[in-house]
Amino acid sequence: MNFLLHRHLAARDLGSVAAGAGAMLPDLWRMADRRVKPSRAPERPDAPTTCLAEVLAGIDHHVALDRWFHAAPVFVEGERRLSEALRGAALGAPRLALFAHVLWEMCLDGALVRRTGLAPLLDDLRAGLTAIAGAPTEAAASIHHFDRRAPSPTAALTDRPAFEARLRHICDELARGPWIAGYQHGAGLTLRLSGVRARFGMAPFTPEQHDHLAALLDTLTPPADDALDDLLHTAPPRG
Repeated sequence: MNFLLHRHLAARDLGSVAAGAGAMLPDLWRMADRRVKPSRAPERPDAPTTCLAEVLAGIDHHVALDRWFHAAPVFVEGERRLSEALRGAALGAPRLALFAHVLWEMCLDGALVRRTGLAPLLDDLRAGLTAIAGAPTEAAASIHHFDRRAPSPTAALTDRPAFEARLRHICDELARGPWIAGYQHGAGLTLRLSGVRARFGMAPFTPEQHDHLAALLDTLTPPADDALDDLLHTAPPRG
């Protein structure tokens, strides 16, 4: 599940914009540094602040919901259909079908944007990111990663500032709006996928590949909207 749906469902289940934003963090962490991810049994402070407790609850919600989602028909069947469509598209982009997993998740985020409306969704997202900015977000990353997995104090000091700078940049870009707006249509999804592939050292799409893939993804709007209906009704509440 991609970060927009994680935010939406955690805020719904936990009744907190901070928890909703916290549920985004595992995905945003991986964008900033793929080594940073939730721990299975993090050591937590005895008396965390209210905001930090809500952020940590959102991260727990993310982990639990992903376990359900990746085995649910709404994901498994959607990923399979998209993978087959990508293999049959003959776009000439290497290993394109390998990205059906993340691409179907982004299609579902696009369905959420269409259903909710871009402006109210951005308002909620910005409110959540503002609520957890600074100490709560930094403490959550320490609890789940930096206090546990840094190979040495020197490496921790070296890596942490770069990670924090990248994470702030990602949050700022999300809050601006065009990134989120792009999930609503094939051209925006293709642009986002090109960025994902670039992180693996793959070449950008040619203009022809971009246009053909965007057209294919636009055909997924109705099934993604239907799948979102299913997901919102069947996702078990967590929290």
